[in-house]
Amino acid sequence: MDPATDLLAVPPATHVLYIPFVLLVGLIIGFILGRKAGIKEGKAQFLGAGPDDEED
Repeated sequence: MDPATDLLAVPPATHVLYIPFVLLVGLIIGFILGRKAGIKEGKAQFLGAGPDDEED
């Protein structure tokens, strides 16, 4: 077979398993990181820190 047509061949059946798994892991990690950032931003606003205030 031509290497160019191999690229367009039908993907293996494992794609059905690991693509949704990778997406789910990314969703969970994004949710956790976003939640932490939201909590940190909420605390900064509650304490009166604005976007121009520097925090150490």
